[in-house]
Amino acid sequence: MEGGAWGSLPGSSRAWLYTADRVLTVEEQNALRAGIESFLTEWVAHGQSLQASWRLEGGRSLIIALDDRSPNATGCSIDAKVHWLQAFGQQWGVDWMKRNTVTYYDEEASAWSEVPLASFWAARKAGVVGEDTRLVNAVVSRKLECEPTLVCAFSISWHEAMWR
Repeated sequence: MEGGAWGSLPGSSRAWLYTADRVLTVEEQNALRAGIESFLTEWVAHGQSLQASWRLEGGRSLIIALDDRSPNATGCSIDAKVHWLQAFGQQWGVDWMKRNTVTYYDEEASAWSEVPLASFWAARKAGVVGEDTRLVNAVVSRKLECEPTLVCAFSISWHEAMWR
C-alpha cells in the first residue's frame, strides 16, 4: 500500500522508517491511508508545502519520503510528522516509536518476529538467524534504499558488518 505520489518521488528523497509494534488490521491500514494522505497534503516547513509520500510494507513498516527538491523539512515540521504518527498510534493502539528491535522472518515459526536487538544477536549466535535470513532494513535514509522492498538478507544488511 502506498501513497499516490510515491512513484513520482526521486530515489534521492529523504526517508524515515517507522515500524509498528504489530501488523495493522485492514481497517487500521485504511485509516492510516486516509490520515496520512491528509497530513502530507497539509505538511509544511516555514509556510512552504513539502512534497512527500508514503508506503506501508508488510502491514507494519511505514516509510515517509520527502522529495529532496522541495523545501527541507525543519525541526518543527519533523516534530509535526512524529506527533501526527504518535496521535494515530494512540487512537489505534499502535506503538510506532519502539526502537532497538529487529524485525526478521523466523523460518522455524514461518512468521515475522520482532525482537530486542540483544535477542536478535542471541538468535544469530544460536544459528536461528543465518546468512539468508530475511530482515527489515531499518537504517534506510533515502527512498532508493527501500526499493523495491525494505526486506534484505542478513548477509547484505548492516547487521552482517557488525557480526564480523
